[in-house]
Amino acid sequence: QESIAAVVKKNMGQVLFCYEQGLQSDPKLMGRVAVDFVIGASGRVKTANLNNSTLHSQLVESCILMRLKTWKFPTPEGGLDVKVSYPFMLRRLGSG
Repeated sequence: QESIAAVVKKNMGQVLFCYEQGLQSDPKLMGRVAVDFVIGASGRVKTANLNNSTLHSQLVESCILMRLKTWKFPTPEGGLDVKVSYPFMLRRLGSG
């Protein structure tokens, strides 16, 4: 779990890039985007899907999923697929 969080943290700039794109069309955009993804035996993301979102921005949500699919995670122990659910809280700095 810690290694997954470390990879997410390392790639958080990509998520924020997606969010910044959404802010350009809606400056008040904020919310939680929960994604489900599967890390395969190679450490690559096999599938990534939107679990739920209070952001209501297909642009940002699809951008996050697209980026997430390019991330490389540590190889899972035993060569098994690992299912992960991860929430991203997106809000502008200084807004709560």
